[in-house]
Amino acid sequence: MKLTKYTGLALLAFGVFMACKKDNKTFPDPYAGGRKPLGVQLSTDPPTPGDGAPGTVIRFKATGLVPHKDSISFNFNSEAGEIVSVDSAGIQVKVPATASTGVSSITIGDQIFFGPVFSVKGKLEVDPNFKVVTGSNNRISDVYQYPDGRLLFTGYFSDFDRKGVVKPLNRIVLTSRDGEVDRTLLSGKGADGGLSSIAVLPNGKLVIAGGFSSYDIHQAEMRNITVLNNNGSLDTATVNTFTKQDTLPAFNGGTDGGIDKVFVHNNMITAVGGFNYYLQYVYDKSDYLMERDSLITDSTMVRQLIRFYPDGSLDSSFNYDLARHRSFDGANGPIFDAFMQDDGKLIIVGRFTRYNGQDAPFIARLNTDGSLDAGFGGLGADNGIGSIRYNAVTQKYILAGNFRKFNGQDYNGLVLLNKDGTVDPTFQPLPMGNNDSYFHAQQLNNGLIVVNGYFRNYGPVHRTGLMILNPDGTLATGYNNVGDFEGSLSKVFETKNSSGQTQALLLGSFYRFNEKDAGNIIRLLLKE
Repeated sequence: MKLTKYTGLALLAFGVFMACKKDNKTFPDPYAGGRKPLGVQLSTDPPTPGDGAPGTVIRFKATGLVPHKDSISFNFNSEAGEIVSVDSAGIQVKVPATASTGVSSITIGDQIFFGPVFSVKGKLEVDPNFKVVTGSNNRISDVYQYPDGRLLFTGYFSDFDRKGVVKPLNRIVLTSRDGEVDRTLLSGKGADGGLSSIAVLPNGKLVIAGGFSSYDIHQAEMRNITVLNNNGSLDTATVNTFTKQDTLPAFNGGTDGGIDKVFVHNNMITAVGGFNYYLQYVYDKSDYLMERDSLITDSTMVRQLIRFYPDGSLDSSFNYDLARHRSFDGANGPIFDAFMQDDGKLIIVGRFTRYNGQDAPFIARLNTDGSLDAGFGGLGADNGIGSIRYNAVTQKYILAGNFRKFNGQDYNGLVLLNKDGTVDPTFQPLPMGNNDSYFHAQQLNNGLIVVNGYFRNYGPVHRTGLMILNPDGTLATGYNNVGDFEGSLSKVFETKNSSGQTQALLLGSFYRFNEKDAGNIIRLLLKE
């Protein structure tokens, strides 16, 4: 047979077709077996009413629910509500007693449909009279309240409520009792590093401590601690240096590492932190450069605990070994928090097991000379304690941390102590999850306990980051209606408003609370 170019092309096409047909295989559908669409839609429009207390019946707009009405679960921020009715236009649900502000949702089988944020009314709310809107741009650590009610905040921020955009508010700011910035504070340029703690001397002057080396115009003349006048200006003195007469900080003393806590008792200053040496400038000597910033610095080994005289000189009668010219060893691990009693005794907590060679399982009370006052806290904890707070009205200490046992008994990260250090057995917190931990706890004057940490539930109830407990360790009914909290607290400061209601000022490092942005500070109102 004679082949033409057309028959050749036809044979080639046929060969390609047969080859394709030979290799044509059937593969399984990769999308087969997926969840069948249910035709359900939960609207994000506000429900009716838009908020409500537990027991209130709320109607949410939704479609496609009727065929599944017997298999629907409705949740208020992960807490199941009682379904009252379902129709073609929506669903009616009763707010459960354990509900808190958050996203509403419907669950059908393994499919979840999210609705609007629902605000749960209760006895706890964000105080509408607190004027702070945006908060600070970094952690707020401590607060001191002047006798006239004004508040002095310290921390790691350079801006507060957007008032430091032009002139930075470096780590210290004064406000009214309701949070409005007060420009009368004479802090100048502020501190060049974080301020973690404030204490007041008997003469009204303020001790500030943290991790900084300058304040206002005074550069490299302080080491993590100094004294301010009552108006926020640096307390200075005229000093004869090696070369000239100069104006320098009146407090001449410091540490080689950051200070976390500072206390005043009998006009003496006690500091706790991550330092190893006491430092003091020698003003009448200098090195070869003969420059002020090259002054000789004397150093003495002093670990984690130190006591100063008001002028900054070292008190060598506090936990100090005169024979070796250095401090005793102190705690064999980091100190996380401390509290000073009215009698000057200091209680320290952290991740240590011994103090000056004696058993001190994560907690120790020290005498006024720095020696161990054995027996406080009984057998102590089995793991780290992150915070200790005392309430003078209830005369109770509350400890929070990662421990699971205290004084040999189960206490799951929280324990309430009597004034003498014995355990209060009436407080019985619920077991915590394997990955949970408590950062901070504070008992208020009314007995309620504010707890912050990393947790998603308390027992069977959904609570994230913040909860209010009764003195017996149960969730306080009506006070856990606010939404999730993301971050850590450094302080809970209690005050009263003009109506006598309790206010809890929360300070720390947190950015979201109750479904809204939060700038490290917020004030809560606790209603009766």
